[in-house]
Amino acid sequence: MAIVQNNLLFHNFHGKFGKSMVFRVVRGKTIVSKYPDMSRVERSPDQKAYNNLFREAVQHAKSELIDPNTKAAVLNRMKRNPKLKDRNPMNVLVSEYLRERSYIMSREEASMLVVQYNQKYQLNERQSAALKFLLIYGEINNTLYLQINKVSRPTATRDLADLVTKGILLSKGKGPATSYKLQDKLLDESINLFKN
Repeated sequence: MAIVQNNLLFHNFHGKFGKSMVFRVVRGKTIVSKYPDMSRVERSPDQKAYNNLFREAVQHAKSELIDPNTKAAVLNRMKRNPKLKDRNPMNVLVSEYLRERSYIMSREEASMLVVQYNQKYQLNERQSAALKFLLIYGEINNTLYLQINKVSRPTATRDLADLVTKGILLSKGKGPATSYKLQDKLLDESINLFKN
């Protein structure tokens, strides 16, 4: 890490230079550091869920901005809102998407609902933990199930198949790309209880 001082070329310069250097401005000083090596970083299930959500948000924003009518409506809405007036439309759409969908429900609501699912279906601890994750983030797959419960792939596959058989989950896709969403009506009934 190096601090660049009194250099007009790098004054308030920020961003990256290829994959070798990163420039940041901290308290008015430009700091130069090596580009971080993230290849060995193991992300948690929560981080992976946020990454997927962010990827969806970017795709949503791009699709909205392709349509000229939708883009005009977004720009018009941004002009009327002083907080959004000087922002990039892509950033506005991404942040709105994330705000709307960041959590399906809070951790407390999910915990209460998992208790109800346990009473109705007699789930094991692994299934309960995965169900709580699913209630918070809206989707789960085999890899996330493995990370949440620290089990083998066959055990994760059996547990998820059991949840599908019981009618709690609905599978989408095949093989390693299979993802699971909630199907049971207990969720809809409980969401109405939380809203009232």
